[in-house]
Amino acid sequence: MFVQLLCKDRNQKEKDELYQVLSALAHREQLQIEERGEIVELDVCPQGKIQVSEEDRQVVMYANTCHGGPGFHAFCVDLFLDIQHELSGDYELIDDLELDKDGDFHRIFHLYEDEVEYLRGELVRKRPLYFKNYLYDSTFFLPLEKENAIATPIGYLDTKELIHMDPEDLMDNFYVWNTWDKTAQYYKNAALLLMAKEGYGPFSLMNDHTLKMAHLICDYLEIAFQKDPSLTYPVREYQEYVSLLGRENRLHNAKQMEQEVFQYRLHEVYHLFENSKVVALGACERSYDPVLKAMCLMSPRTEEHAWDYFIQVSKESMICSSIHELQDQDPIQYDGKSIWTIVYEDEGFPVMEAKIRQIDEELYFHIVFKEENQKDYLLRCIKESGFTQENL
Repeated sequence: MFVQLLCKDRNQKEKDELYQVLSALAHREQLQIEERGEIVELDVCPQGKIQVSEEDRQVVMYANTCHGGPGFHAFCVDLFLDIQHELSGDYELIDDLELDKDGDFHRIFHLYEDEVEYLRGELVRKRPLYFKNYLYDSTFFLPLEKENAIATPIGYLDTKELIHMDPEDLMDNFYVWNTWDKTAQYYKNAALLLMAKEGYGPFSLMNDHTLKMAHLICDYLEIAFQKDPSLTYPVREYQEYVSLLGRENRLHNAKQMEQEVFQYRLHEVYHLFENSKVVALGACERSYDPVLKAMCLMSPRTEEHAWDYFIQVSKESMICSSIHELQDQDPIQYDGKSIWTIVYEDEGFPVMEAKIRQIDEELYFHIVFKEENQKDYLLRCIKESGFTQENL
């Protein structure tokens, strides 16, 4: 499901005019627009972005609408039609659901219903899609598998409940925007999705990104409550955020949701790196070392410099300072993997190094940690790490 607008045969002056129109429309719709390298992005909703790029004399505007829902798809079609109305030129609008031809939102709503029905079947039967990133439009993590439950974009759902839910009700578990307009339910969905995907709880003040996400969660809940106070809301979690952020509580007398509110990042998750999945707390700060070709995970913190561990993971053995000593150890066998580990001290800090071999794949770890009592936890994380199923 996607929408694409090709703005053909534009010289530089005409391209600049396009960006001016796009900026004006973004301002009208109160959308954030920013440059990311050679791409311009419009953040439309938590599960939907419009990306703008250039190919020679052509400007391409593209939106993947698989995760956003029918409302996001309809918004993109309307926006692209507005651009054509505001500025003359040669255009080609490509809408794989053909909403641009008949404007029938009810029809595409049922197409998304069919899609969530298909998704339900794949997840319950644990087909290949179950092991891939079916949750979000973009992310570097997946929730851990949980017995008798399926991870949805807003939290775990009991498998039996998933099987018997009406497809229309199930859509709010997988799509953030299911109506033509942005209703109270849309803003509630947006908040629940951000809590599951970007909810950092006590670590919300850790950096600019975590702080921004915490404020955005509160913003969405306050807008939803203002639009419809009769809905139920994650009141307890909201109160924790406003207390951390020093915000005024604007959900007075709001009713608490019965459904469990799950914030994946406050638990262990699979951090995805190439074809590997590394278990660690979801709130870890992630970076990449291009020299060592390593993913780096810094433990979350509530105060500056109050980190507990620093994990480097690579498919290259050069990240291990004691590679020969490591490979001289006797490996343990765990869940179809051979695992080598070694612990030593370096400059006053304990260091754990490890190697995982699973069939023909190898993964190396270099971990610096502060307290000896963290060793068992870090070893469990290593043992549960491995490779994505489709690569084995």
